Amino acid sequence: MDRSQSLEGKFLIAMPGLNDPNFERSVLFICSHNEDGALGLVINQAHPASMQEILEQLDLDWNRHDSAVVYQGGPVALDRGFILYEDALELPGNLKVEENLFLGTNPDILRRLVEGPSSGRFLFALGYSGWAGGQLELELKENAWLVSRLNRRILFDAPLNVRWESALKEMGIDPVKLVDWGGHLTN
Repeated sequence: MDRSQSLEGKFLIAMPGLNDPNFERSVLFICSHNEDGALGLVINQAHPASMQEILEQLDLDWNRHDSAVVYQGGPVALDRGFILYEDALELPGNLKVEENLFLGTNPDILRRLVEGPSSGRFLFALGYSGWAGGQLELELKENAWLVSRLNRRILFDAPLNVRWESALKEMGIDPVKLVDWGGHLTN
């Protein structure tokens, strides 16, 4: 798969007919996508854990002026943390997703973001969403998802409860006009 076919760095927006409670009215950010599969993070569902609980497990204190939500990144590996962030930190294991946008799992990333002088935006998710090779492409053919370009305001700043609608409106789609069925009408 060449870069032009990859969905890496794009949003997936769940269609109303998507028949999976994990992704109802969800927006995902695709961090990696190639012939072997895809990995993304749900960016509009809060996890029940608080950021303070996460930081306490790492012996960290929140030293930033902003607040943070722990996201439910998806149904896979719910005990694993994923950090999507804008600072170009020189730490091993980071994946560059877009210009000045990185994904990592190293706890030192979180340490630097919350204790250091960093003011870069980030989100922390427990769990991720994953697809085997060809699985996401099949779901797209079945009209389970819409694909949209990245909007960092939606990714980092919009309230969680409006991200689905905001992502659709960014595409010029009125969410009220979406239906959860397709095909032919019968009398």
